[in-house]
Amino acid sequence: MFEQALYGIARPLIGVYGRLLRLNVLQHASLPDGPKIIVANHPTTSDPFLVAYVTHEPAHMLIMGRIFDIPLFGAYLRHCGHIPVVDGDGRRAFNSAETHLRDGGTLIIFPEGNLSPLEGSFETPRSGAARLALMTGVPVVPMGISLSPRGLWTPKGEIKDTPVNIRFAKRGPYGLTVGHPLRYEGDVEDRDYVRIVATRMMQHVMELAQESRERLEASRFPIPELWPATPKPVITA
Repeated sequence: MFEQALYGIARPLIGVYGRLLRLNVLQHASLPDGPKIIVANHPTTSDPFLVAYVTHEPAHMLIMGRIFDIPLFGAYLRHCGHIPVVDGDGRRAFNSAETHLRDGGTLIIFPEGNLSPLEGSFETPRSGAARLALMTGVPVVPMGISLSPRGLWTPKGEIKDTPVNIRFAKRGPYGLTVGHPLRYEGDVEDRDYVRIVATRMMQHVMELAQESRERLEASRFPIPELWPATPKPVITA
């Protein structure tokens, strides 16, 4: 109940933020009902809020454990049910994520694990989302994000004397494209196959990010510099 109340309070605020950023969303398909995994690229620290806004329902996220140490904000994350990923204790986060999916919840994962490279390319995906998809059989919804790096605010941040990479979107447009739901089957114990699934999943995200870029470039007021800033690489697996 408390989680639903927090969601009800936060959603209108994020909506105002989205309008300020000129949030530009295109959906190729409706989000499926029931449990699902949403995967997206991660160019900015703002992405979790905006991806959650587009889902139109409460969703739990896997978030770096150190973020939960931020006063007040960390408490807010816990009360919302988000899942801390603590260095050296990834199994606990994975088990919590699996339980949330089996209970019928929606999970948001950024497969890159960290913010995308500053030049606008992509990190190699981690395997957590692929493993969860294979274990639970829930659909995976890829989303691709593009925006101009000129619209970023990059304050210096520290948590317990440890530098933290922060990159907020302060000026739009911010493009987000929602792809068709995907389903994966196979042996979750086959590490090579899990890597293939993770790679294919990320390929969909990258293609949607490129589509977001092209849509913003073709807009009435095209932006000369957008992410992804480099041609999307071809992944073979």
